[in-house]
Amino acid sequence: MRRILLFSGLLSLLLLNYSCKYDSETLKPKVSGLSGEILLVMTQAQWESPLGDTIRRIFSHDQAGLPQPEPVFNIIHVTPNQFTKIFMTHRNIVNIKIGSKYSEAGMAMANDRWSVPQLIIDITAPNDTSCINLLTKNGDLLTNKINEAERQRVLINYKRYQEANVTRKLKKKYGLSLIIPKGYSLDVDSTDFAWIANETPLTSQGIFIYSYPYKSQDDFMPRHLIRKRNEFLKKYVAGPVANTWMTTEDLIPPVYTEFEKDGRYYAKLRGLWKLQNGFMGGPFVSISTVDKKNNKVVTLEGYVYAPHDKKRELLRQVESIIYSVKISD
Repeated sequence: MRRILLFSGLLSLLLLNYSCKYDSETLKPKVSGLSGEILLVMTQAQWESPLGDTIRRIFSHDQAGLPQPEPVFNIIHVTPNQFTKIFMTHRNIVNIKIGSKYSEAGMAMANDRWSVPQLIIDITAPNDTSCINLLTKNGDLLTNKINEAERQRVLINYKRYQEANVTRKLKKKYGLSLIIPKGYSLDVDSTDFAWIANETPLTSQGIFIYSYPYKSQDDFMPRHLIRKRNEFLKKYVAGPVANTWMTTEDLIPPVYTEFEKDGRYYAKLRGLWKLQNGFMGGPFVSISTVDKKNNKVVTLEGYVYAPHDKKRELLRQVESIIYSVKISD
């Protein structure tokens, strides 16, 4: 009974989103579902098989760098027979099709097929084994693509209402452009450090921007990035009581990755911050690159403090802001 009620509630929510919200330019419905959700279309037998286990391992493993377990994505499973018009407006759709008519495993991605801004991933394969191999090989690609789509949706909303004064100051001082939404204020504006924060009675979201001279590629080694992070935070981010400051939690080392965006190299840290000599903490994500014009390392970081809430989507919001950066060389 509980499962039927949950399914009915989901159906009503999707119906409401489908019938009430349209994009004025395309006349297509706006996407339904919540941020971080995937609508997965596959048979019940496949869902309960090793193929389903592979899907869950790729899309539902715990998100790194969060203080409490939260999955990378929330999966809503429907069978092909249940995948009717009402579900076609979902924001992220992964459609699994297995059959002998497919000569080999493959995948294709499409945008805005039934709603906007929508991402659809069609995965086809002649059998379960070849589908599992394809998914295993491309798991990171798929999760990165969905994460990118979610960040872009956040920024679409943020672009409508921006803190123009903060944006102008950052552009003038650092030569970079960021999409800063309403509600954020520039709380610290030093020569080499800026702190933009959005405070509510229950949560705190913030952006740090800091820079220092670039010496070599070793500046992007994890230990160096963490050391510089701790130096800046001790200097500029004091806690609510004396002799406390923000620093990096070292019991669980940050996860380090590298990527390219707009033809520019970035080093990324995803981990936990703590209050030195205190009891506060939460997740953070930072990206660092070289400002070639000024020969400096520039780091942009987003953090969250929300002791009573889940943090994945709050962190995604600040991550979207730092990913919006444009640096002029």
